[in-house]
Amino acid sequence: MAGTPEVMCQRFSVASFKMLPNDVSAFIDPVRDLNDEDCGLIKVMASGDFAFSTPLGIVKRVDKTGEIWLYVPRGSKKMTIKHADWGVLRDYVFPVRIDSHLTYEMRINEPAQRVEMTATKPVVTTIRDTLVLTRVDTLIVQPVKKHLPLQTDMLLTLSFGGRSKELMGGVLLLALKRHGGFLHLASDFGKIGQTTGECEKNGMIGGVMPFYSGTTRHSAFVINAGASHRLTDRLTLYEGLGYGSTVLAWQLAPSEGGGYVRNSHYSIRGISMETGLLLSFNRVTVAASVSTIKGSEWFGSIGVGIRLGK
Repeated sequence: MAGTPEVMCQRFSVASFKMLPNDVSAFIDPVRDLNDEDCGLIKVMASGDFAFSTPLGIVKRVDKTGEIWLYVPRGSKKMTIKHADWGVLRDYVFPVRIDSHLTYEMRINEPAQRVEMTATKPVVTTIRDTLVLTRVDTLIVQPVKKHLPLQTDMLLTLSFGGRSKELMGGVLLLALKRHGGFLHLASDFGKIGQTTGECEKNGMIGGVMPFYSGTTRHSAFVINAGASHRLTDRLTLYEGLGYGSTVLAWQLAPSEGGGYVRNSHYSIRGISMETGLLLSFNRVTVAASVSTIKGSEWFGSIGVGIRLGK
């Protein structure tokens, strides 16, 4: 009918969804959900009239210029998008996994503004000799550095290994913010005492096999120190160098004059190395590491303790 406006059908859709690997917004200013886990951040490129919801909820929404920041729980799989004029897009499934500390971008195709078609003939105005100047100002904002509190952990450890299967108790100390240091001391608290000589692996001395009483003495200790690094709020890596010693002595029979001789095969001293991981559960911490003395003696260690600072 002449003079009656015809309104174009208007809808919206998701144009793209991707992860932004170089965007650290979610890491430097994290938002935590009800389970005290850091959220993922979805930056929606759309006008501010849209509303959003997920099965796990929207933890926080921040309206920025030209985009909307949505903090969602880790593991969220889909989202419902609503608009008062353009309808509802239900259960849009994310093509990538939503994880903590990561930032994602969603672009929404919005329909053109409402256009009314009328029978009225448009009026065309011609403007000549018009100069338009456009200035673009770029504002560079330095990212805010995340403040990390001092983390201090103290653990009791148990180490086992070496050629003579030594069992050692010890203590592990760590102190760091993002980076710091650690100290690990372990010992079997054994004492060899004075030895009268040295024997081979099978007990021979100078090509002669003496008689032994069957009594042995063990002594082992390792002390390592080095750097520690906070990988996440729960996981810490540490590695370092130090000194270690493991000694085994056999007692000669009374007919051989008694006394102890050091077994050269099972005795070694020198530079030690260690690397390990520490995992925290609130105030409780557990650790596991591997250490070696000169690459010949190998020990595995486990530990449990408490976190003194968070």
